Amino acid sequence: MSQIAAPSTRLREQTAAALAPFFMEGPGSDADIASATAAAAALLEDYHPGTPKELQLAAQIVAFSFAALACLGAAATVRVQDLDIMLDLQDSAIALDTLSEKSTKALEARRRERERAPERMTAANTQWDNAAFQSAIGRALEKFLYASSKIPVVRELPPVAEKPAKLAILSAEPMTLSVLARRGSGAEDRSGRRGAPRTRQ
Repeated sequence: MSQIAAPSTRLREQTAAALAPFFMEGPGSDADIASATAAAAALLEDYHPGTPKELQLAAQIVAFSFAALACLGAAATVRVQDLDIMLDLQDSAIALDTLSEKSTKALEARRRERERAPERMTAANTQWDNAAFQSAIGRALEKFLYASSKIPVVRELPPVAEKPAKLAILSAEPMTLSVLARRGSGAEDRSGRRGAPRTRQ
């Protein structure tokens, strides 16, 4: 290739809009969506994508990473209430982190190719793959929303009751009638007489 086409402004905007849900907590106003889209766009620019493919891979890294973090956070929240969900969320976090790492390696490879020999880059290495992008974002968003849905549910549960403070242990012996009688007789021997019984006031 003699010239590499950089991602268009429209493609950058569409990509940032697709990532906006990862920067929000549930449905939001138009202003919230605009703010989330701007935050996504700024983060994408940090990857300095030089081709549409690099932009796609950068977006996938962001989506997978945010979804993995959401799964880890939810797993830590539900660990006391539901062990199965916690393990499921941890497995999802590991899988998403693996996908993020895979996209990161692909982005680094494409960037090296572009810097080393841009004229040798093919369309497959530079063009946007919409099917792959939609599949990746859909998978990450599904896990992200699933993890996010678990946190409010747990917060609404009643707090776990604290264990009552333990009473001081006077003896290792079980409190039976014979033990109580023996203790009573021992007290009488030490004092030489049994104390007068108390009467109710």
